[in-house]
Amino acid sequence: MSTTPSHKRLDLGDSLPFEPSNEERPHIDPADVDQFTDVTTLGKRTWLTYACFLIAVGIGVAVTLAWQSYSDAARETIARAAALKAISADLDAVRQSVDRISNNVATSQEQMTHSVDQLAAHVATGQEQITREITALQTVERQIFDKVSTGPASATTPKPVLRSSRASTALTPARNP
Repeated sequence: MSTTPSHKRLDLGDSLPFEPSNEERPHIDPADVDQFTDVTTLGKRTWLTYACFLIAVGIGVAVTLAWQSYSDAARETIARAAALKAISADLDAVRQSVDRISNNVATSQEQMTHSVDQLAAHVATGQEQITREITALQTVERQIFDKVSTGPASATTPKPVLRSSRASTALTPARNP
């Protein structure tokens, strides 16, 4: 008994320490052995293995392409979200700027209203004073016109008295009653 296997058939029963019985050992028909070693059957198995490999590769490629397209879509979505966030931050800054400007305009408007009120008061005071001065000037003008229009008043005006230089009279001031 040889323990080296032959190229055609491997018999494990020779290397076992006990002798198997006929009942335990299945009988293999040599025609059945040729079925498993037939070239056409081996070619079919190779073809099936190759087909399974191609299917697995195809599934892998499909998954990779789907993942990449999802990744591109996710990047676009993230980019849009980032742009919207930047725009909302810009909008907040614009709102704050508009609030500051409106507060400044309101303050300026209040100051201008106060200044205009003060100017109006000064103008009104000045206008009243000018009106009084015009009225006083009109009164003086009328008096002057009345004096000029009546003519010379020779009878009513006293004539100066000529006095001699020798006689000096002492003038006494008038007293108030």
